[in-house]
This record gives sequence, C-alpha cells and structure tokens, in this order.
Amino acid sequence: RSCSQCFLLHSIMMKPSSAFASTNLLPNNRAASTITTSAAASNEICETQITPTGKAEVLCTISNTDSRSSLWSEVAINAAKQFTITQRKKLQDLGALDVERPVKIVGTSLAENCGLGDCALDEEKKEEGSEMDANTKIIHFQRHGQGYHNLICDMWRELGKPIDFDSNDPNLNPVVRPEFLDPPLTALGQQQCSSQRELCNSLSPDLVIVSPMLRCIQTAKLSFRDHVTRVPWVSHEGCREELGLLVGNKRRSITDIKADYPDIDFGDIEHDEDVLWDEYGDRRETLLEKSERIYHFLTEYVRSRPEKEIAIVCHSAYLFTLLNAVMDIEEEELRSWFLTSEVRSLQMTFVDRE
Repeated sequence: RSCSQCFLLHSIMMKPSSAFASTNLLPNNRAASTITTSAAASNEICETQITPTGKAEVLCTISNTDSRSSLWSEVAINAAKQFTITQRKKLQDLGALDVERPVKIVGTSLAENCGLGDCALDEEKKEEGSEMDANTKIIHFQRHGQGYHNLICDMWRELGKPIDFDSNDPNLNPVVRPEFLDPPLTALGQQQCSSQRELCNSLSPDLVIVSPMLRCIQTAKLSFRDHVTRVPWVSHEGCREELGLLVGNKRRSITDIKADYPDIDFGDIEHDEDVLWDEYGDRRETLLEKSERIYHFLTEYVRSRPEKEIAIVCHSAYLFTLLNAVMDIEEEELRSWFLTSEVRSLQMTFVDRE
C-alpha cells in the first residue's frame, strides 16, 4: 500500500465532524429553542437548538439543488442490488427463510410509490389502516447514512478489490481495523440524512428507537431532528448491526455515548461496555443467530411498547434479515437492500400461531 493511500485513510478517519458540536450553555430548566443563521457567501444554513437539558446542538447543512440521485454513487447502488441477491441466497441456503416461529410478523407497505431512498408513508394508506388493533403498529425503518466504513468499502469496490467480511485479515477486510471502532457519518452521510429531514418531519412517530451505534444516533438526530423534543427517544441493543469480528459494528461504552447524547434513554441497555460484541470474539454473528435476536426484539420489545407509530433507525444487514427472514412480506420494494439513509414505512402485525 502506498504512503498516499495511508495518508488518505488517516485523514478520512481522523477528520472531525463539526455538524454535531455541542456545549452546555443553559440551566436544565430552560425550554428548547432554535436559532437559524445563514452564511451569505455560501449555501450553508446552521441551526443551534437548545435542548431541555441546557445543551446546545449545532447543525449545519448545505443547500443542494442537485437531484437526490447524486447522494448515492453507482457503486453504492450496484452494491445494494448485489447484496439483495447474495444475502437472500445465503438466507435461503441456511433455511432461514423457512423458519416458523410462535408469532408470525406480517408486514405490508404503506407507500403508494417508492422512489430512490424513499419508500415512506402514504397518508391515504395510513387512513385506510387507521382502525389498527392492539397487535398492529406503523413502523418507519431508516438505515443510517454513509459511515466511514461504508466509504472505505466503496473505495475498495471502485478499485475492483474484493472484500471478505469473514476474514480477520485487514488486507482482505478493512472493517476489522481498530480505527473503525464505532465509525461516524461522513460529510456525504450527513448530507444524505439531512435530505431526509423534510420527509421524516412529515411522519408522526410516537417514539424514536435508535441503535446505540454512533452512525445511527447521528442519522436520527439529522433526519428526525424535528421530533427531538416531541416524543421519547430510546436506544436498544436489539436493533444494532451484527455482532463480532467487524470492529465497525463495535460500540463505545454507554457512559461515553450518554455524555454526548444525554437526551436519549439508554436504560434498556444492560452493559456499559460492549459485552455482546465481545462474546463473539473473532467470528461474526450468524444469520440464524441474528434472525433470533431480531425476532425477540420485535416480539418482546416493540410489540410491548404502548406507542402505535414508531421510528427505528438501524442498519442494512440487520434490516435485510428482518424483512426477509423474520417478517412475512410480499412486496419486493420492502425486502430489497436499503441504501444509506433510506426510509421505508410499513404496517407490522403480530399474529399468534395456535
């Protein structure tokens, strides 16, 4: 590997993100407020929001008149298409698509038309399902925006270099490098998530659930920003990405995460350190193991929540397993691999088998 490549990787991983700068400014009893400023020399718009805990969060976005299609490269789109084929075959070969569990979880689309990065709620379809019973919920799933691990993997693909995600050799699998611990969003990832803000503001979740991984928290804070003071925010390990081997899927301590995001409830997470990831050591959580973890999260946690409409911000491989191996879904547009920051809405119904 050339020195220029080493410098590029170092620069990418070490560059700080100013979009999430925060500081304590006000007493805890100060009401949340927002200040918006615009730089005349550019299209940058910055907002400072004072949270109920007295913390100031600064969000800067750049107005972009280009088509939304510019937010996803051809490499990323093609990778998603390829993953749809290869991962479904893996699930099929393992018999994961034919597992019958005590509770059948049925999903139906709530979108009239699905576009690039958007298969979200259609209000007319929501009205049709307004008489939902206690076993039915509306779920808005979102995959996190582009993280630095996604960027590096896309760079490998652009160079025609294959990635072996089961290898512990960093020359074959970049995501096992220690620098990838809990990677944040890239500048493009932030832009992708900001582009979803208008859509997410039009949704009406009663609860936002986020994976404890940094990229998901940052994604939710950008896309569901207008819901920060409206509804509860909780984090749960049941919706995080697959465990073991891949350092990019290992989280920081909850103590550190809570220091950065005190307004999110982490009370459902049992361990401060990442015990779940550590238990797998040098092997990846299998697809069948992940399917069971997802099933228990949906039936034991999501189903028991009193909220009827929930946003869940999580991960691509997790979502693909959920929508193909855990839920019973017919629509292909719901079951395909998520693009970064993509939002999909569905109606989820729990049916107890006799």
